[in-house]
Amino acid sequence: MKKYKKPPAWRGILYYLRCLIRHRPNWLNVEVTKRCNARCNFCKYWEEKGPPELEDYTDIVKQFRPVVLSLSGGEPLIRRNLHEIVRKMRPYAHYVAIVTNGTLLTEKRATELFDAGLNQLSVSLDFLGETHDEMRGVPGLYERISKVVPDLAVKGYNVAFNTVIMDTNLDQIIPLAEAAAKWGVGIAFSTYCHLKNDNHDHKITEDTYLKVSSIVKELKRLKRKNKNIKNSDYYLDKIPEFVMNGGIPDCKAGKRWVQVTPDGFLQPCSELPRYCHYSEYTKTNIPQIDCTKCWFACRGEAEANPLHPRRIVELAKS
Repeated sequence: MKKYKKPPAWRGILYYLRCLIRHRPNWLNVEVTKRCNARCNFCKYWEEKGPPELEDYTDIVKQFRPVVLSLSGGEPLIRRNLHEIVRKMRPYAHYVAIVTNGTLLTEKRATELFDAGLNQLSVSLDFLGETHDEMRGVPGLYERISKVVPDLAVKGYNVAFNTVIMDTNLDQIIPLAEAAAKWGVGIAFSTYCHLKNDNHDHKITEDTYLKVSSIVKELKRLKRKNKNIKNSDYYLDKIPEFVMNGGIPDCKAGKRWVQVTPDGFLQPCSELPRYCHYSEYTKTNIPQIDCTKCWFACRGEAEANPLHPRRIVELAKS
């Protein structure tokens, strides 16, 4: 039975126009917790206690009314009341997504979340096989994901993989895209950045430019063929530029994208300092950003123009 109904593209365009007119971000990410049960070597959240967590983030979402509302962590499924959080926020965003490492994902939890109004469940997957377990510090994680995710897809849930493109998994990118298509799920890519903990081990270096360009070309071909790659062409096309130059200028963090901490403070993005409590937010107190260091999908997709004819077609088909 189909358990997911895609919100109409026209409604997303209306949300986007409202954000433009009101000079508000069109993408809001709420970190509902910093707690994490994985041990990823490129992230140190699991070593930190993290700030207190709000019981309810509805007032924040109501204030911004974003096109896209994403919930992340830490590991958001640690919050047992996550489905209630989703239910309360759902009326104030066009599209609601959750990013999880998959350790706590079950059909019961998925049902609770989608019944509450979730549009997309994204599961992190960077490698096929046990290498993913090693990178995430969770034995048996890949086996769990490879069983749970296809089962959810067969039952009609809108599930996608969230894959970080790193120097250490370049040979895995195309196989991951093909595996996602085989399992009947979507996949979205984001490039690695060392900002989170200054770990350069996985940074894509400029000597891989030609290889990365070839990968992007093939991803765009698979996107047309399988129609399950979620990234915009705008985002994909700039990945080789990011690799060659080590950055992308003109970051619009804080304007197109805003991060909310578990205790309700705002950051331009997850890697920049908090600047005010959400209750003190105005469009005039957004800090000026002069950062070129990342090409995260959260940045690039928030900057992609959904009114461009090509993007309208992509969104209508995705």
